[in-house]
Amino acid sequence: MHPGSCIFLICIARPVCVNVHGMLPWLALNMVEGLRSAQRAAILREFGTPENIFRSSEMELRAASDLKPDVIYRILHFDMREAEKEFKMAQHAGITILWQGSDSFPTLLKTIPDPPVVLYVKGVLHAEDPCVALVGSRKATTYGLNVSQSLARDLSKAGLTIVSGLARGVDARAHSVVIQEEGRTIGVLGSGIDVIYPAEHRSLADRIAKSGALVSEFPMGTPPNRENFPVRNRIISGLSSAVVVIEASLKSGSLITARMATEQGREVLAVPGNVFNESSQGCHALIKDGAGLCESWKDVIGVLPGRITEKLILPDQNEEASSENLTEMEKTIIALLSFEQPKHIDQLAGVAGMRPQDILGTLVSLELKSFISQIPGKQFIRLK
Repeated sequence: MHPGSCIFLICIARPVCVNVHGMLPWLALNMVEGLRSAQRAAILREFGTPENIFRSSEMELRAASDLKPDVIYRILHFDMREAEKEFKMAQHAGITILWQGSDSFPTLLKTIPDPPVVLYVKGVLHAEDPCVALVGSRKATTYGLNVSQSLARDLSKAGLTIVSGLARGVDARAHSVVIQEEGRTIGVLGSGIDVIYPAEHRSLADRIAKSGALVSEFPMGTPPNRENFPVRNRIISGLSSAVVVIEASLKSGSLITARMATEQGREVLAVPGNVFNESSQGCHALIKDGAGLCESWKDVIGVLPGRITEKLILPDQNEEASSENLTEMEKTIIALLSFEQPKHIDQLAGVAGMRPQDILGTLVSLELKSFISQIPGKQFIRLK
């Protein structure tokens, strides 16, 4: 079947119908091997539509672009049946394919210099999602994980969608906390949407799809090749009004995301850390270069456009938990805890001269008030 012969209509979540005839040329353009995102954007500007690109002659393609001969050959000889197969494979897996001309394609993402021509989506993606990206080290310290947890929780409660990359460390903590808070989160993959990386995050990926969306621009089955992740990062920043870097070394991929965010006209913030820790050096470099200093959710809200903040549910600062309202026992436990080194419940109880069961209720209360966080092994760390 050739895409010009008939029109299929399929219904996806929320009952929105998609015209497959209009989508297939976009999908085909995305599948041309060796065609980089910047090149796709350039030839689209030149020819106007994917249909025009595929109708062009070799001479026209050579005159209008700097494409290599082998890429031009693949465009001229692309078999549209491959795009049809790709669509059917995605449909069978419950994947929605959005293209630049579709109503659900994220509005903000369209504004970057080289937007993806299609997005594979598992879950629900809204065109006007108010998004903030939280990114950072895969080898995050306890401090970095807890900052990620705190920011993700507070920003999600305010009504923002949290975007990250499903990676270990900061990313995974941000996604997980938003899911716990029953908020919306978007995970952007550096592989095909059916290839979850790292593999141990398959369960997390399923939960993300149920509470927001998994997103990829790569064709089905694409492995998580190293070169895919910088390409992926432009989508993380492109979806977001602001990007917050929580922990990053000087060679971190998060700095690539920050650079792309700056090029896209997004706000960039960085969380300060321990000056002796390598994982803080990237954030400190960003701050020196002009990135905003991020110490709490308030710093993030402060740089967002008014059209977004006016719709958020911001906590009454007079009602926020204050140390002045803590009990004497809670103040005692808080004073014993560190922001960086977790302490075991037995250690806390011993220093306080009490039994573990006697301080358990206090620890639970402090955790509910977001003053502390429990980490595996019955250990606790201070958040504020």
